[in-house]
Order: sequence, then structure tokens, then C-alpha cells
Amino acid sequence: MAPHLHLLLTPALTVTTVVAAAAPGRRVSASSAGPRLRVPPRAQAALFSCSPGRGRGRLRVAASADGADPGAGGPAGAIRLNEYMVTVDRPLGVRFALGVDGRVFVHSLRKGGNAEKSRIIMVGDTLKKAGGGEQGLVTIKDLGDTEIALRDKSGPCSLVLERPFAPFPIHQLHQNEDYHLLFNRGQVSVASWNNGLLSTNLKESSTGDGKSGFAMFSPRLLSPQGWSFLSREKGGSNQSSTNLANRITEIVGLYSDEDDVNAEWAHGSFPLEEYIKALDRAKGELYYNHSLGMQYSKITEQIFVGSCIQTERDVKMLSETVGITAVLNFQSESERINWGINSEAINNSCRENNILMVNYPIREVDSMDLRKKLPFCVGLLLRLIRKNYRIYVTCTTGYDRSPACVISYLHWVQDTPLHIAHKFITGLHSCRPDRAAIVWATWDLIALVENGRHDGSPTHSVCFVWNSGREGEDVELVGDFTSNWKDKVKCHHKGGSRYEAEVRLRHGKYYYKFIVGGQWRHSSSLPTETDEHGNVNNVIRVGDIARIRPAPSQLHIRDPTVVKVIERALTEDERFSLAFAARRMAFAICPIRLSPKQ
Repeated sequence: MAPHLHLLLTPALTVTTVVAAAAPGRRVSASSAGPRLRVPPRAQAALFSCSPGRGRGRLRVAASADGADPGAGGPAGAIRLNEYMVTVDRPLGVRFALGVDGRVFVHSLRKGGNAEKSRIIMVGDTLKKAGGGEQGLVTIKDLGDTEIALRDKSGPCSLVLERPFAPFPIHQLHQNEDYHLLFNRGQVSVASWNNGLLSTNLKESSTGDGKSGFAMFSPRLLSPQGWSFLSREKGGSNQSSTNLANRITEIVGLYSDEDDVNAEWAHGSFPLEEYIKALDRAKGELYYNHSLGMQYSKITEQIFVGSCIQTERDVKMLSETVGITAVLNFQSESERINWGINSEAINNSCRENNILMVNYPIREVDSMDLRKKLPFCVGLLLRLIRKNYRIYVTCTTGYDRSPACVISYLHWVQDTPLHIAHKFITGLHSCRPDRAAIVWATWDLIALVENGRHDGSPTHSVCFVWNSGREGEDVELVGDFTSNWKDKVKCHHKGGSRYEAEVRLRHGKYYYKFIVGGQWRHSSSLPTETDEHGNVNNVIRVGDIARIRPAPSQLHIRDPTVVKVIERALTEDERFSLAFAARRMAFAICPIRLSPKQ
């Protein structure tokens, strides 16, 4: 039987390609579904089935409930975006490990085994369900459930696995059976007086009236309750792993359905060295793990920044533990629906806990929308601070829109230089705000007080050079920047054939020419363009790329939506103009309804 692959997706998901679900090097073509598929909103999941043959594959689409076979009845369950189902022949060729956190995950794959041939199962994937035939799928809670689900020695077996949010550090796994000797590197893992954590009834070494304690070096002496206890002790409240990294969990047991004791176990069929290099390149990158819950950081006594509120319990915690009295939320309703957040329940919980909820949606990863709405966001934040609220500023991830609002507030209202405000916020809270959008919004605000000029103030000092002159000649500069070619700028002789003129320009594209001895001329040594009238003019583009995500070294294809903007230190006049414009924006907001004044 050929390996049979199922990929489960959530409702209302637009699928543009299915190749990403398969392993590199395997091509998958759609036989009837077409390159794009829109899953109906009422469908519980879309099940993509791929049976790879020699050099080609087939794709069919069928509706399916959570982990059920196509066409089977029964209630639908919730499917996570990073879960998938794969059906392979037995023996699977998978060695499963039980972590100290109670998670059963793929520890290693047998070389040449059916799991490795499937090209989809990877080391580190969590086993959620397993089974096949009449028994159906069994929910996996420990290695005992795994052994029951995989007890058959032949026939197909379906596995529901969950891909980790971050790449799994495969190279840190020990490929031998001595995991219990390496547990916690030989240090004391648990010291307790609670014998309920033990897997066996140990007796005291001596009699006495006192209560005996236990110190355990091996996980074999712990019960599942003890593993759970140890896992909680290593964690903490509001501790998130936002960097693109995944630490190895302590292993407390292994299981495999393979009978061959001489089987060779490995990480997969890909080069391990390339995988390690990819992990090194990904260090420092941020990723959002919704399952970690709400994560937040304290910025000032009145401002907290973090990810989205997911449940009513989060609202209660913000009210009772942090003392939040207002929430400034930049999530859109579609985002809340996608993440399964009940907006009505959260809003009701905010009212019950005397928290003012202010929703002002900003499109995620949209520099232009953020640039346009950022002044109003800062105005809202300033209004709330003036009314002595303690504010929780949030978006979905807490990485972009919410920290951008707080950085802009510090820059515009508190007169903090942008680079200092950016460093201050990113030092307190792991985030990657859109710096280019903040710079653009800064120039937009300054332009508001420039008597109708909305293109920003001059940002660059540009030196124009004419190298074909003679001493004593009259050389002048004219162009788009000289009152639409009407005024002239005199060029000064710098020796030899060189004449120069220095002009301050704002971001943009400009045509210009030189007037030498009364004759209009262009320089052949400088960039030129022909205008709509057929005139050849010199051309200059003022501006640079200011962006944070992604880094220029990571761009393989030039992004046509890159925003060009100048970031520089503001002059004294510009700082006053910026502060005036920011407060003017705040005063244009009704303090009662927190909306623009009519």
C-alpha cells in the first residue's frame, strides 16, 4: 500500500497550493479541484488526500469531520491549523517518545521505513490520535494509549499529528535507549514529600515520627502526575517563547511498533547539516503561538502591551492582577473569528469588570493602513491616559500594531527620539513594529501644520554638480523643485570645470536641468529621462528604504509594495510641529464617545 496523506484545514480557508503540504521534491497535481479551492463556511474541514505514485500524484477533496473518514457521520470537532492526518502501512517505522510535559511526540524514524517514505511525518510532531479499522481513532494521552492504538501488526494506520510552531531541534535528541540516564543531566529532578508523585510505593529507610521525603534522579520512578508537576515547576506565569526556537523536553519513555531490534533510527531523509544551518539562520525571529495564551509586558505604570485577549479569564486577570481599566484593541472582527475569539463574551466580561473596551481595527501587516490610522490611535491613547486609565494596548500577536502605537506616542507626545523609543519598547517587549509606517505617519503629522502642504518637509540636502563649465561662466540650476521651473538657483564655482548648488529636498522624484550661459542643458554624466513632451532632463530620486521586516538580506524577490521614506533626527521646529499635530489629533476625538468630533 502506498503512503496515504491527509491534510486537515479549518473552515473558510482559501487554499492556493497544496505542494507546501508535501515534502520537498514531491510534486502534487490537482486532478479536478483546480489550483484554488474555497471551502464553504459551514464545512468543518477540508480533507486533501494524496497517494503518491512514481513521479506523479493525485489529489482529491472531500468533507470530513475531526479525524473522521470522508463520508462518515457524527459531530464535527475543532481542527487546529497545524494538525494533519497521514495514513501509512504497518509497521510504521516510528519511535514515539513521552516528554515530561505529558506530550507524545515523534522521536525518530526508521531508515527506509513507511513513515520516512511518507515524506510528511517529521521528528518533533506531536501525536494527537492514532488507530485504524473498526476501532477508529484513539486519543493519545500517554504511551499506553499509543501501544493500544498501534497493537495491530499489519494493515493501514492513521495518525493525527500536530506540527510544532517552531522548528524542532532534532540534532539535540539522543538516538540511544539510555534516555533515563541522561534525564535532567543527572541532577535532582524532583524533591518532594508527596509520595503520590511516585510510580511505585517506596518505603522509608528508617522508622520515625517524621514524614519522609523523596529525591528522584530517574523519570522511571515518577507517575504521570509527577511529570505534570515537574513540567509546571519549570514554567511560570506569562512566560512565552516568542523566539523561533524550541527546546527539547525531558524524555521519560520510548515506544515503537518495530520488532526488528537491529533497526537503524534517524531524523529523516534530509541532510541534518542543512537543517542545523536553517535553525541558526532563524535565531532571533519571532513567531506567534496562540496556544500560549495572552502574553503581555509592562511599559509604564499606565501602559501595558501584549497579544490578544482570548477568554473571559484573561479579562478577569487583567482587571484583578494588573489593574487594567481600559483596553485599546486594534484587532479586526475577522481576525477574532479566525482565532476563535468570542468578541461578545469578552466585551461583556469587560463591562462586568469595569474595563472600557475601545476597538479600532487596523489591517494586519498593512503599512499603508497603519500609517493612515496611527495618528488617531495615538490620539485615543493620549485621551485615555489623560482620563487616568491604565491601558492594555493589544492586537492579535502583540508584535506590530500595538507596539507601533506606543512607540509613536513616546515619539510624538513625549518628545522621545524615534530610535530611542523603538529601542526602549523592543527591549521591554519582544516585538517587530513597522518602523517605516511610523516614520511616514510622523511626516504626515508634520505636514498637517505646514499650511496645506501634505508631502512632508525637506529631508535631504542634495548637492547638484555641473562638471562641464569654465571659470567665469554663469551656471544656474532649475527644475521641479524651483517653483515649477520658474525660479533659478545659482551654482558656485568650485575650481576647474566644477560648479555646485546645494538644495534641500523632500522625498520624491524630480526633473532638473542646468542653464549654462543662457542655454538650457542636461548633464550626460548624470541620470536622464525623457518627459511627456520629448525633452531630455536629468532626474534624481530622493529617498531610501526604511523597513524592519524582513531584512534586506532575506529578500529573494523584490517587494513591489516597499515604502520609501527618510528617517532622520527632527529639527527643533519639526519637533514642535509634531507635538502640536499629535495633540491636535487627540483633541479632535470626543472624550465621551472616543470617536471623531462631529
